[in-house]
Amino acid sequence: MITRSQKKKLENVTVVRNRFVQIPIDLVIDIFGRLPVKSLSGFLLVSKLWETTIRNGDFFTSRVLVAFIDIDRQRQLQDWYLFSPSSSSTSFVSCGTFPLPNPEREYNAHYVNGLISLGYGKEHQFITNPSTGKTINLPSVKVRAIVNEQEKLLIHGHGNRPKSTQHQVHTLGAKQKPWRMIECNIPHRCLSDGHVYINGVVYYVAYTSADLSQLSLMRFDLKSEKLDLLTSLSPDIGARHRHDSITLINYQGKVALPAKTSTYTYEVWIMDQDAETRVWSKKIFSIERCEDLIQLSLHITGTTHTGEFILAPRHYCEGFHVIHYNPDTNSFRNIKVEVNEDYEFKRRCTRAIVFSDYVENVRLL
Repeated sequence: MITRSQKKKLENVTVVRNRFVQIPIDLVIDIFGRLPVKSLSGFLLVSKLWETTIRNGDFFTSRVLVAFIDIDRQRQLQDWYLFSPSSSSTSFVSCGTFPLPNPEREYNAHYVNGLISLGYGKEHQFITNPSTGKTINLPSVKVRAIVNEQEKLLIHGHGNRPKSTQHQVHTLGAKQKPWRMIECNIPHRCLSDGHVYINGVVYYVAYTSADLSQLSLMRFDLKSEKLDLLTSLSPDIGARHRHDSITLINYQGKVALPAKTSTYTYEVWIMDQDAETRVWSKKIFSIERCEDLIQLSLHITGTTHTGEFILAPRHYCEGFHVIHYNPDTNSFRNIKVEVNEDYEFKRRCTRAIVFSDYVENVRLL
């Protein structure tokens, strides 16, 4: 039974909401483009039109996101300081604190659609939204991506565990059963790093074969929830990455594995996963022209939507630079990440992670 005062309040809310809806959509988009993401999140409930406009996010531009990871051994924490550099300035985005049993460990982080997953094991898995500064804790989350406007999480055996056929899927925010078993008839052991999301499919590297000696590229289709082996890595690629961490990147819509072969040179193995024949091609390039940056020990961390390779150090240093290399024009763009003296992590050996093509996400975790 609705009282008279409650009815009056509902009518007032409806009137205010209708006034918002009458604002021209072009003006709404212009206003949205000037507001921080934290403010946009609060407008999702105003109207269906506003929600659709915000989630469409055409006014969000992609950029590089840099995470500097400070370790608090006494409290068993990792503090993540997130910055977004541009050619003119560096903006502080947010800071996240993660309780982890061994904070000195280099926990693997994966980025998709404005969200970052971090952690290891059954009880220390996190999803964080850098734009809003919000974090939630999840069990055994390994890979995440988006399909049909839903965030999905895939968990599986990894690390030093035996090969596994047990895999589960969880849709973030779903009301149905939280974890669902999926079928996979290919026993394998997933590497703790080396994942990339491209057009609705998650690709990752795993050990396969009876003795787990073969490095293979696996794929998980988020729409069909089908998990299978796409192709094996060639002996040349396997030998190069056998004793080094594996990074998978999206190179112009194709799966690619980059590697540093010398002080100056890099190679990138590229495969068209949609072609009938699975063939790896190789690109080689040199940064010898950037002699003033060679001492930074740069590694390929990803690509931009325009096809530039992103190179950056793996630890913080004075004069931290992010390099954009264009293989088509053989040209470089150099962005320096400016961090003021107030941050204590500058005085320690601090791990750095660079996420390419970061786009703000209004999702409320």
